[in-house]
Amino acid sequence: MSDGMNTGDTQALLIELGCEEIPAAVAPKAAAALLKSLIALLDDAGLTHGEGRWMGTPRRLTVHIDAVQIRQPDRIDELVGPPARVAFDADGNPTRAALGFARGQGLDPSDLYQLETPKGAYAAAKKAVVGLQAEQVIAAALPELFRALPLPKRMQWGREAEAFIRPVHWLVAIFGDHVIDMSFAGVKSGRDSAGHRFFGEAIPLLSADLDLYVALLRVQHVMVDHDERRKVILAGAEALAAEAGGTLVDDQGTLNTVTWLVEWPFPLLGTFSEDFLQIPDEVTIITLKEHQKLFTIRGADGKLLNRFVAVANTLSEDSRAIVAEGNAKVVSARLSDARFFYDADRKQPLADFVDKLDGRIYLQGLGSTLAKVRRLEALAAYLSAEVCPDETDTAARAALLCKADLATQMVVEFTALQGEIGADYARCAGESEDVAVAIAEHYQPRFAGDEAPSTAPGAVIALADKMDAIVSCFGLGLIPSGSQDPYALRRAALGVVAILLDKQWSISLSGLIAAAADAIDGDTLKTRGDALVEQVQQFFRGRLKNWLVEGGSDGANPYAPDTVEAVLEAGFDDIPSVFDRARALDGARHGETFLPLAAAFKRVANLVKKADPAADAGVDESLFELDAERGLFTAATALSGGLDQQLGDGDWQGALSSLATLKPDVDRFFDDVMVMHDDPALRRNRLALLQHTAKLFARIADFSRIQA
Repeated sequence: MSDGMNTGDTQALLIELGCEEIPAAVAPKAAAALLKSLIALLDDAGLTHGEGRWMGTPRRLTVHIDAVQIRQPDRIDELVGPPARVAFDADGNPTRAALGFARGQGLDPSDLYQLETPKGAYAAAKKAVVGLQAEQVIAAALPELFRALPLPKRMQWGREAEAFIRPVHWLVAIFGDHVIDMSFAGVKSGRDSAGHRFFGEAIPLLSADLDLYVALLRVQHVMVDHDERRKVILAGAEALAAEAGGTLVDDQGTLNTVTWLVEWPFPLLGTFSEDFLQIPDEVTIITLKEHQKLFTIRGADGKLLNRFVAVANTLSEDSRAIVAEGNAKVVSARLSDARFFYDADRKQPLADFVDKLDGRIYLQGLGSTLAKVRRLEALAAYLSAEVCPDETDTAARAALLCKADLATQMVVEFTALQGEIGADYARCAGESEDVAVAIAEHYQPRFAGDEAPSTAPGAVIALADKMDAIVSCFGLGLIPSGSQDPYALRRAALGVVAILLDKQWSISLSGLIAAAADAIDGDTLKTRGDALVEQVQQFFRGRLKNWLVEGGSDGANPYAPDTVEAVLEAGFDDIPSVFDRARALDGARHGETFLPLAAAFKRVANLVKKADPAADAGVDESLFELDAERGLFTAATALSGGLDQQLGDGDWQGALSSLATLKPDVDRFFDDVMVMHDDPALRRNRLALLQHTAKLFARIADFSRIQA
């Protein structure tokens, strides 16, 4: 090789982008994305590598990859030029087109030859390509990788600087022990990292060794491993909670946020006045976590203590005391406001806030939040009659009151309390516990993996709320596209699916969509009627497909794409049955007899799809000429009654086993019978027989979608 290096040699790669504090919600996503894109770059460039790892702090995004190949291997590329008919003359000599191609590729015309392809013959040549140094590949691509990071907003922080989420102050790019020469946002790469903003110094890095990098930063009071910071914060907070005589309230969201707010975490114990314990625990927890990113503590009796845990990013004992004292002052002020709002709101019953919703716009084109409440009442009446007729009154009352807390001072100030504070106010006003619980639960599930409502009225209101949002937005033309989903309609649809699965409610999805559409003033919609119902149905089909293929929120039970397509093509109006059928079909696919059975049914389905719709008029037994026709008709007819019972009982596995008994009759039919007979009457009748048979297994899946 020209440089004398062995392309099999490897070195470690370390990249660190240092800047002002990046928002806690952005930094980990950006670091993870940088690693993913860097690994994709190496893979595309043909550079082998070892394990990759991302880490970071509020002031740095770090990526490390083990054992990156030093140099791309040399390779031979086959270059395809113009079609042979224009590249060579009748005597096989290269034309001007071929000569131009050769010249452009730096080749000798004598290197050209004809290459046969599925599209015909083309001029081609083989060219030796010398592999590039890994440093060259990385240096050229890194600025673009930084520009492609998933950042919510970029700004230009200087006249010459490139736009980024925060000003860039340093850039480490080391391969082995060499600095990769490059620049980004006006900052040139080097080997100097930075320590803690107030208690650290510059850190010269001699190599890309990860352990050394982590250790050197720790000396300068930077805990660069975010997992380590998280464990330190949690262990310290739990110890302080025990010291205060209680246990830490589980709050993974605040823990994740605080982890990305500090570089050298130090948990501190703080105190607020016991007087504030008179307000609901949810209010105190939300106030402390939302505004100050503090952890709360419960006593042995399960009630909150007037203590909290703050996390400082400092070394000085004096400054830590100031942090604790400052948080206590802010907490007292915030809780004073919360107590004032709480006391003021409770001076009137929750029902009195309902009419105030008329002054709050829900969505432009759909009127006020009060109008939405009226739609929820209509939908709740429809749903409760279907799934919980004994609790219709509870669902109706909860539908009326579920949004009332949006007009309270408490929710205006602390939005995250919606639902929870409404339930508290309902209890204070003398509403039943069932109504209060339904109000609290009607936003569930809020996110993937969140629990569905525990009660039937709560589930009814949650379904009504989510379905109204979906249908309303689709009716107005506010449809998710690509990664854009400003109204969280995909999450709402998955919430509908999760609730129906949790409750095993086999209500008609199309009926629910139509009921939601009927509750909306049609004059305000761009799309309405059957077109709107069909549009929303297809939206749900897409959500169901993703859920089944990806295995749900945790990825635990994925199904093959063709299994999912087969099940969905057979219908998805009954959501629980979709999952039951997918499970049964997936289980059957592991049996030895499934593929021959599926092939037979697939043959039936494919022929039926080509048939004239008139073939579905019915089977005329008097037109049967062969025993194979009579045998299939008799077997299918005999099977029909038992199949109805199995499907009614939800015994999908048993239904598949019953259908399997038809295989010998199907095989015999195709062996002995000419389906597409010259006689139109016979042809139509035989297609009708296949239609009759196909309808049996089409109730479970469209087997024509199954791939061998």
